[in-house]
Amino acid sequence: MRATTTRPRASAAPRRAQRRAATVLAGLLALAVAAPASVGSYTIRPGDTLGAIARQHGTTISALAAANGITDVNRIIAGRTLQLPGAGGAPAVPPPPAAAPAPAGGGQTYVIAAGDTLSGIARRFAVTVRALADANGITDVNRIRAGVRLTIPGSDLTTTPTPPAARAGVDASRFPERLRTSPERLALVPHFQRWAGEYGVPVDLLMAMTWLESGWQNQVVSHVGAQGIGQLMPATVDFVSDVLLRTRLDPAVPDQNIRMSARYLAWLLERTGGDERLALAGYYQGLASVRARGVFAVSEAYVANVQTLRARHFA
Repeated sequence: MRATTTRPRASAAPRRAQRRAATVLAGLLALAVAAPASVGSYTIRPGDTLGAIARQHGTTISALAAANGITDVNRIIAGRTLQLPGAGGAPAVPPPPAAAPAPAGGGQTYVIAAGDTLSGIARRFAVTVRALADANGITDVNRIRAGVRLTIPGSDLTTTPTPPAARAGVDASRFPERLRTSPERLALVPHFQRWAGEYGVPVDLLMAMTWLESGWQNQVVSHVGAQGIGQLMPATVDFVSDVLLRTRLDPAVPDQNIRMSARYLAWLLERTGGDERLALAGYYQGLASVRARGVFAVSEAYVANVQTLRARHFA
């Protein structure tokens, strides 16, 4: 009789375990394919570049720029929070709109884009520039930074915010009409008060003089190069910065232009023994010329105009 051997039957249990493992693996693979790529946010730090951020988070520069409305990939701002698109270059979800409902209070938020102005944003949301500045603690309405998220107050133009002049204790009802109707220029009143007080000059004299000079418009540059609110000549800027203040200031910045104008007027008042007529003539004509040649007729007219404005609108 031939001997036979019986091969043991394979257990069914391992096969069932293998089938279950295969099923789970297939499900995980399906989920990995179907699920969107991971998204999140990243706050830009000093020294970051868009390329480095893209590499760090497994995406591309173009996708990162598109997800955040960045038009110049070489200019990003530290402190801004970026929305991270999915890996592979395509955003997994559309980026949030610039304006979105705020959680409470009925307002909205808006991320400042390159080229925006506060007045343009205010018009877009039907609010006043001052209300927008107050809601966000902005002291210089002419300087805003791209990437900053603004809170938009309720768009009710019938609610009139307290003007900065009133907050500063100044009666703005007598101001020239062009000034009363310009929130941007009214916002300069606290700056005049600060620097007039700092250097001991009458604030109404400083405001009247600079109103005659420029109408409180810092972008104004005369044909001889006098710049800004106080119409400061380059030599005057150098003298005030380097000699009187010993710190370099920029006349293109409204607050610094007002500061230099106040300090220069204070110096003129000191040199003329507090004689406002001679100080104003020196501001217009140059103090050395006043001392050497007397007050010109055109300078007398300038002094009279400043004093008239002061009495009528600023005193």
